[in-house]
Amino acid sequence: MADEVFQPSEVVPESGVYQTQHYRHRLYHEVTLPRGGRFPMCNECGSNVRFRLVRTAPPIDTDRNFASVKRRAV
Repeated sequence: MADEVFQPSEVVPESGVYQTQHYRHRLYHEVTLPRGGRFPMCNECGSNVRFRLVRTAPPIDTDRNFASVKRRAV
């Protein structure tokens, strides 16, 4: 799956860190996306942005040490 390239509006298959590739206006950078969401469009290059999974990273509320802890403002 790490070699698979995703585009805006597709469903995010795994929670994790994704590398983004924009069309002509920005260098590669990384973003985190939750499983089940949709890959977003870019405000500048629209649907000409692509995503590639760098590493999975499960949401903190699925970790056994944090699952029952209610989040509070810091």
